[in-house]
Order: sequence, then C-alpha cells, then structure tokens
Amino acid sequence: MDTQLKGRPLGILGFLLMASGIAFNWYLLVHDGYFYPKLSGLGPIVAMFSLMLVAFPSLARSRPNGSEKRRIIVTLIVGVIGLALGGINFYLMDNYRP
Repeated sequence: MDTQLKGRPLGILGFLLMASGIAFNWYLLVHDGYFYPKLSGLGPIVAMFSLMLVAFPSLARSRPNGSEKRRIIVTLIVGVIGLALGGINFYLMDNYRP
C-alpha cells in the first residue's frame, strides 16, 4: 500500500484523538477542577505531528538520512510549534481560576 494512503488516515485519526483529549481535559478543568498535566503538554505536540502527517504524507517514510535536509527542517519546525502550543496550553490550564 502506498505511503500516502496509509499516512493520511492515520494522521487524521491521531489528530482527532488528541483534539478530543485536549477538549476533554479542558472540560475536566472547567467542571471538576482538575486536569491531566501530561495530556495538556503533550497533546498539542502529537496533534501537530498528526497534522504534519496529513499535510506531508511523504514524510512518513523511514528515518531521514543526512542528505534529506527538507524533512529534518520541517520536522523540527513542527516540533517547535507543537512544543510552544503545549507549553501555552499547560500554562493556561495551570493558571485557570473559575
């Protein structure tokens, strides 16, 4: 099976799972007063990598070697953006006061 045919549904499934997990985490915080810190920090990172898999299914192949700079740069950019979103989400959830 082609990489694009396998990568996109997997990316969509991963994004939907992480987006629903983040939404459920916010629901728990607003209604019950607690949240899961690991999910609030790592959920956006996994969601960003899932979106990357949907947008660039050709990057789902094996590990990049030294000659494929584009794949490494795109992966690092998406990772930094996901890390920033995870940090912002964790900060907002940690400082939430009803």
